[in-house]
Amino acid sequence: MLNIALVGAGRRGAGAHLPVIAKLKDTYNLVAICDMEQDAVEKYARQYGANAYTNVRDLVEKEDLDVVDITVPGQAHHTIACFMADHGVHIVCETPIASTLPMADLMIESAKRNQVKLEIAENYYRAPRERFLSEVINAGVIGEVGRIYRIFYEGGYHGMSMLRLRANGYPKSILGITQSTPVIPIIDRMKRHHTSDNWSLGFLEFDNNATAIMVYSNVIHARSLGRGQGGISQIDGSAGTVVGEEIHVVPAEDLQTGAKSVGYQPTRQMIDVDGTSVIKEIRLELPDRQIVWENPLHHYPLSEGQIPVADELLSIAQAVTTDQEPAYGAALGRLDQEMNLAMSESAKKSRETLTFPLTDMTETEAQIHQSYQENFGHPIDDIEAGIDIFFPRR
Repeated sequence: MLNIALVGAGRRGAGAHLPVIAKLKDTYNLVAICDMEQDAVEKYARQYGANAYTNVRDLVEKEDLDVVDITVPGQAHHTIACFMADHGVHIVCETPIASTLPMADLMIESAKRNQVKLEIAENYYRAPRERFLSEVINAGVIGEVGRIYRIFYEGGYHGMSMLRLRANGYPKSILGITQSTPVIPIIDRMKRHHTSDNWSLGFLEFDNNATAIMVYSNVIHARSLGRGQGGISQIDGSAGTVVGEEIHVVPAEDLQTGAKSVGYQPTRQMIDVDGTSVIKEIRLELPDRQIVWENPLHHYPLSEGQIPVADELLSIAQAVTTDQEPAYGAALGRLDQEMNLAMSESAKKSRETLTFPLTDMTETEAQIHQSYQENFGHPIDDIEAGIDIFFPRR
């Protein structure tokens, strides 16, 4: 049993992580919740029977922690992670790994120096649907993946992670286009303020000749003002296509007479676990074979949306108890953020195509660092100063 604390109770991620931690009773003992927002931390502490803290210094001094779950705003990830690593606490950190690559490198170097495990809570590829689609693609049902489209879905860091996963290659180059248009002032479901719709389009090439297109904006991400209500998720292979969850393959006898595909929908087998309807498996019946993804967490009372969160929490637990690397880890977290930053930088450079890896700090990152110092009064690498800063949730 591992002692775990959550830092960042005022963030939306806390509301998603805490119920799941409570269901992983054979793995975790939730001992503490910490946040500078006293009302939020006291609310969750009462609800989950944990100790409440408003300062991480007190948290590490008074609790015997194995793992910390960091859900503070992204600009504070490196500060809390480095502080926890210096105190020997293993880390699972919300996405993105950090706002910039130098911030991410501070986290990675601190974890390595202190011999602690660092997992990033990228949950998109961990979703049952995506696990199932990986089984389909890996089985060669649609052949070799050539193009991926992710349009009007959540993009940014998450989108880059999914494009890289589906391309199954290393990013080679990227072209970015951005546009900003005003919107009426809104506060989205994640309590973030918006006065503009910052839209972007990215075109990616991978080293295995696969390509990908993504369209994204902050308002699409928030599902506000009607944005993102309908999207395109399509994976084109040499022998078929995946549209959403529907798998399109062409009967052999039709390949030379139109090559019109037949669409196959997977089915979910559900079971009851302590009153929760839980996925047991997702199955695809094709004329020549079956593809099945079995949920390895089916014995937990987890909804479909909770399974990815449990997966990331169990990933860091396994890394700690077996002394292995986490399933996703900091290196992939850094790479996916590098792709995201490169798209923004390409747009800033008049749509110049950039190649990977990035060798210099981007203008985007320099601006983030400057803004950080202006807002908080210290450089990004002053961890001690950052620990006592209240990072606003934007």
